[in-house]
Formats: sequence, structure tokens, C-alpha cells
Amino acid sequence: MISKSTISAISTARLTRTRIPSSNASSLLFRQHGGRSSTIVYDDMPKHSLQQTRNIVGLVSFIDKRVYRWAKSVMPPISKTEQIALGSGTIGFDRDIFSGSPSLKHLEDTYKPKVTPEEQAFLDNQVNTLCSLLNDHDVSMQKDFTKEAWDYMRNEKFLGMKIPKEWGGLGFSTQAVSQVLAKLATHCFDANATVAVPNSLGPGELLVRYGTDEQKQYFLPRLADGTLIPCFGLTGPHSGSDATSLIESNCVVEKRNGELGVVASFKKRYITLAPIAGVVGLGLNLTDPNNLLGGNGSEGFTVALLE
Repeated sequence: MISKSTISAISTARLTRTRIPSSNASSLLFRQHGGRSSTIVYDDMPKHSLQQTRNIVGLVSFIDKRVYRWAKSVMPPISKTEQIALGSGTIGFDRDIFSGSPSLKHLEDTYKPKVTPEEQAFLDNQVNTLCSLLNDHDVSMQKDFTKEAWDYMRNEKFLGMKIPKEWGGLGFSTQAVSQVLAKLATHCFDANATVAVPNSLGPGELLVRYGTDEQKQYFLPRLADGTLIPCFGLTGPHSGSDATSLIESNCVVEKRNGELGVVASFKKRYITLAPIAGVVGLGLNLTDPNNLLGGNGSEGFTVALLE
């Protein structure tokens, strides 16, 4: 038995040795200390074993560097969209995952998602009622919901859960919307997607945050009660979900007859809810070659509403 006082790990910029009396076979313990290395060596350990350890460590470090440089050379560069996302996000449980030692207890102690009594009542009543009106097989065969299901979604404001109450919506939290979508998905995936788009990709939340008063007054009440069903046009024939790589989706700021506007040219496809939508949020790449914006807004990704 070796007591703790017997073992003394000495860390230096190179491999160092700490002698420990032992009558057992030669052994070697190797540890890393903040980028420095130390070894604990028994007295009867052959000298060539230490040299072999040094060689192995040096070889592994050399291989690691070569592999890293190779991987870096073949990986695509981070896109502008990814850079924006990285700069906008926060660090949460994903940090624990990438550390290699995620703690479920830490997740449970840190994040306690909950819904309000009003949101829970909606889950227990309106969501259950809508689920009872859905038959996944019939929806797949008919490629549509029944009129009763459509009317219920509109009347109960399933399409306006994220729109504030002042504009006719339910003003639900993201957690509540997530639970509604999860429950709908267990009964009918098409219902899940139909409710998800207006409460995520639809322009409702964008209008709440960035719309003008005139836009809010016109669009938000109509989006909340389902008069206008929205869709989001981002994907094109030669570009996918990367919002800053919009190929063939351009708009140029122009001024005609004293009125400022944009001239847009775009091609879109794979737009969920497009056949029944009343308003389309178009993802476009805005350019202002003549500086007509005058500092009010900027070039780059923008969303135009097409009714």
C-alpha cells in the first residue's frame, strides 16, 4: 500500500520523475497538469521505459497536430449565417455536452421549464379536442384536414399562439408552444407542421419585434385569428436554409416618383403551407447600391411580406 504522502507528482515543462519505493513490477502513471506533464515512477522501473513514454507522447502530439491541420483544411469555412448565430447565442447545456462530461442533474437543477395555468389548461382542453378531430390516415389520404379541424384551429387561435394578446393572439411562451406541437405530433404530423409554421417561421413574431405600427395593426389581428395563414419563402432552387446564401433571391433599393421601395427578383420552392397561405414572408438579399436607405436599415438578409 502506498500512502498519499509517499506520492509526489512534480509538474514541469518536460516529463519529470518522482521516485517511489516498490517491490512490485515496474509501473508508470502518467497525468496531465494544465498542458504540462508529470510521471510517477517506481524505483525498479527500467530507464528505457521512461524514454519510451517520452517518445510515445511526442509521437501522439505530432499526429494530433497533423490530423487537426488536415481536418481544418477540408472543413468548409464558417458561413456568415453561422457566424451571426454563434455571436447571438448563449452557452447552456451544450457546453456540458462538448466538455465530454454532461450532467443530467446539472441540467435539471439549472433549467426548470414550466407553463402557466392558462397554458396548461389549453394543453388539457383545446389541444386534446383538436387531437380528437384529427385522423392521421385520413389526412394523409385526403391531403387536407376536415373543415371542422380547420375552423377549430382558427377559432381557438392555434395559429396565433406567439402573437401577444393585445393583437388578438394567445401570448404563449415558447415552452407552451413546444408542448402543444409535441402533443399534436403524436396524433398527426401534418397538424404539427401546420401549427408550427405560423408560430415560428411565420411573420407574426417578426412583426411584433420589428414591424411598423401600420404593419402590426393590419397583419397581426388577421394572423392571430387565422384569416391570413402565413408561410415563409426561404429555400430556392440553388440555396437552402442558409439565410445569407440566397441565390436568385435579390432585391434592390430604388426610388421612383419620390417613393422609396425595392425591386425584387426571386425563385422559391419547398414552402410549407404555400398552397393555402394568404401572406408570404420572402427571404431576400437586399442591396442598396445608391445609398438610398440613408442609415435607416442595412443591406443583407431581409424579409418582405407578399399578400
